[in-house]
Amino acid sequence: MWSFSTIRSDTDGDSVLDYKGYEVTTSGIINIDSGLLHESYLQTFIQNDSTGMSIFGMRIDTPVAAGDSIIVRGTIDRYYGLAEVRVDSYEVFPNVRQPIPKPLTDAVENPAPFIGMLIQGEGVITGLGTIFNGKYFMLSPDESDSELMIYVSNFHRMYSEFNFDVLSAGDRVSVKGVMSEHSPDFPDNRTHKLFLSTPDDLQYLGLPVYYVRLIFGGAVVFGLIILVWVLILRKRVDSKTKKIQLSLKQKELLLKEIHHRVKNSLSIVSGLIEIQRSSTENREADYVLQDSQNRIQSIALIHDKLYKTESLSDIDLDLYIKDLVESIHGTFTEYNDAVTLQFDLDTIKLDTDRAVYCGLLLNELIVNAYKYAFNKNTQGKLSITLKKLDKKLLLKVSDNGPGLPVDFNPQNEDSLGTMLINSFATQLNAEMEISESPGGGTSFEFRIPYQVNGT
Repeated sequence: MWSFSTIRSDTDGDSVLDYKGYEVTTSGIINIDSGLLHESYLQTFIQNDSTGMSIFGMRIDTPVAAGDSIIVRGTIDRYYGLAEVRVDSYEVFPNVRQPIPKPLTDAVENPAPFIGMLIQGEGVITGLGTIFNGKYFMLSPDESDSELMIYVSNFHRMYSEFNFDVLSAGDRVSVKGVMSEHSPDFPDNRTHKLFLSTPDDLQYLGLPVYYVRLIFGGAVVFGLIILVWVLILRKRVDSKTKKIQLSLKQKELLLKEIHHRVKNSLSIVSGLIEIQRSSTENREADYVLQDSQNRIQSIALIHDKLYKTESLSDIDLDLYIKDLVESIHGTFTEYNDAVTLQFDLDTIKLDTDRAVYCGLLLNELIVNAYKYAFNKNTQGKLSITLKKLDKKLLLKVSDNGPGLPVDFNPQNEDSLGTMLINSFATQLNAEMEISESPGGGTSFEFRIPYQVNGT
């Protein structure tokens, strides 16, 4: 029974085996199944506890599997630098003992003693490539500067199942295979390589760089698709927005023009009433016409404010009140110097509908004050207050006139002015309170809800 070391001995170092061509008998444990490295030939390795040996036969008489014990009879030969036994016959003892893998780190640092033995370990891929009869990648174990070729021959039965395309330099993998050697050109140009047995002998540790690139590339492509989609959508939105803005601008211009024309039409009506006043000699009729004229002007002023503002639905109530009161004051020319106007107005915006009622309400109160509270011989004072109190507006008109009669009750009055004041207050859902002003005179106070129906 020949030992593996005797079979591969070369005492003079001339790269010619000492016993090449000798017929020998040897034995060991199979560490790679027959029919894997080559489907037709008996190409496998046997090992003992300290080393291993390649065996090769032209046919597979009896299949062998890892863990089988085998006795081999054959001739010592050398194949591209690898010492082996050319098998003439063999005897198999199935499933005797599973071969124990040796550490990859030890085998990489000093591969010669581990030739023919099962090796296992993990490391980092440093490069990939192909040669004329197979494909490989270079592996460097942890804490080692050396590297080992991990190899699959194109004669391997599962060659196509070893997917090296997904591997990249920098990937961490775990491998298990049999150590071999190859020196095709010169004895000193010896290459050690690890034969993989099955695809399961190559395991990925972590996510391969290939998949990271695929994920990153997919993310980039997906991001570009999203970006293009967003740009297209934004372009469509911008186009529609421009159309809507153009349409809105046209409608705003049209609405402004409507307000302008309504204001002009009301001014024409006011002018006609002014002509009618100048042609009447009845003083009572003149008062009635003047009251109507003031009411029309208060509405016309609303449309004038809307025409001049950017908003077509709200107006600045404080500015409107000031302009309205000063306009009414200007119509009573005989009181221009006799009455002083005082304003205490918060900045408040109000919708057009309620602003109209506020204007009409103020018109009646201011006109009544000039008619009944002031005379040309005494200095009058008219105070208008507008405040925002929580969810209500406080609108207050006060004068320093003689005040109302003791038995005055606005609910029982049947004069047109009083009826209009009650009606406008009702339209505004306002709480009305009439009292005596400090120092004499009358004060009309209205508390108007600032938020009605959620607006």
